[in-house]
Amino acid sequence: MRRCSVSIGARFLEIRKAKGLKQTDVAEAIGISHGALVNYEKGREPPASAILAFSQVYGVSANWLLTGEGRPDAESLDSIYARSIATAWAFLSRGGDDVEQDALIKLGGALFQYLLEHGEISPVMSEKIFALSA
Repeated sequence: MRRCSVSIGARFLEIRKAKGLKQTDVAEAIGISHGALVNYEKGREPPASAILAFSQVYGVSANWLLTGEGRPDAESLDSIYARSIATAWAFLSRGGDDVEQDALIKLGGALFQYLLEHGEISPVMSEKIFALSA
């Protein structure tokens, strides 16, 4: 398995900064000392308990924390697919007409692929995907 050269602590730091959190707040939330978090962010390997706590508290994929591979968010594929189908259904049924299964599958698949790659979808991008799938 290919290991990413960025440390687990660097990924802690990336998420902490993206969320606008202070080291002291993160350390308290995951049950470690401030000094320990500083050391992890500088490259020291955190214990499994800190990785798991960080993953659970901040909704970050433990696999991403460990390897740097995949997406940082912990949303499951089932959840992403359900969100894709719900969005497609809402769009296709907005006029009150019956929704054709093939259209739902096509649009849901396109939305699913986009969400896998980008995590979120803006209203503008939704409209573009809806237009392309019509």
